[in-house]
Amino acid sequence: MFALPWELDKRWTAPPQRRLTGRLYITNDADDVLMVKTGRHNRWTLLGGMAVGMETAPRAAAYNARTKLGLDITPGPALVFDHVPENESTGAKEGLNIVFDGGMLTGAQVRSITLSAAPSATEPEITAYRFMTSTDLLYLVSDYQRVRIRAAAQQRGLGGIPYLYAGKAITRSAA
Repeated sequence: MFALPWELDKRWTAPPQRRLTGRLYITNDADDVLMVKTGRHNRWTLLGGMAVGMETAPRAAAYNARTKLGLDITPGPALVFDHVPENESTGAKEGLNIVFDGGMLTGAQVRSITLSAAPSATEPEITAYRFMTSTDLLYLVSDYQRVRIRAAAQQRGLGGIPYLYAGKAITRSAA
């Protein structure tokens, strides 16, 4: 699409608001996918959250793993970029969800998972977690989540995509 110079100027002086979210594709030794149920929306999703300020997507994903489930995860390469349109019915802005390889958890790591307590006078952000089989995913997860998860699984086998910030790789390399 061709843009006129004055149209380009408008994009730079009044850019649209966008959400940036980092999510983690984490599995157990049976290759089941770690999913969390959110208190706000009461639905199953990949672990992660929205980046705040100048925070990067992998940092947001790692922060949410640590603070919500007590997991110390260093995100690996990006597996999926999901450009989500604005949702006029909910008011949610257009966003970019990036799913990173969160690796495979050991039995000890799985046993160490603990749900964080809710801040006072609010409901917990995460009400449950579970490792889901492919059959569970068919019945418990929305269509768009299943597509994201399937793409992440396929891309993990290919090594993923490095995530760069200012030209420097900031995620761990594929193993």
